[in-house]
Amino acid sequence: MNATPTGSRFRLAPMSTVMATFTVIGLFIPLAFVVPLWVGPPPLRIVMGSVVALIVVMYAAIWLWMRPSAFVVTADQLELVWPVRRRSIARADIVRVRKLAIGDLKAELGYMLRVGAGGLWGGFGLAKTALGYMELWVSRTDWIVWIECRDRRSLLVTPEDPDRFVELLARIDVG
Repeated sequence: MNATPTGSRFRLAPMSTVMATFTVIGLFIPLAFVVPLWVGPPPLRIVMGSVVALIVVMYAAIWLWMRPSAFVVTADQLELVWPVRRRSIARADIVRVRKLAIGDLKAELGYMLRVGAGGLWGGFGLAKTALGYMELWVSRTDWIVWIECRDRRSLLVTPEDPDRFVELLARIDVG
């Protein structure tokens, strides 16, 4: 966590072993298509080159657009920060903030189905749960911070120093 003039900044938490394993596997996938680029006939090279280019563009989109780099807690909002965009959630929309172990989260939300990017640097997008859709911005599989909101989707996030994050964000709770 870093204090900024406008609030406390929490980077996305380091990946859990499961997420790191999926990320390493995912990063090696394009290599399976590179060998035919050198040894295959020209039509195969064009196809494989296109596949590699598409994968690289998808990975860049996930890193720049889907994977948050930080969460900033200020007196009046929570700001989600990505490399190429930002979004704010007013404190009035936040009802409750809790850090939950995955088992506790499953007990409350049931199983989740992710809609978005998953496995490469974390899970990002939406999560369909027994309570409806929630935003998903996670890099870990052992705990999640659940930010319950009114009049908007709730969030599931994994900031570094989650206990301090919850403490600061709970101070601005209006619930």
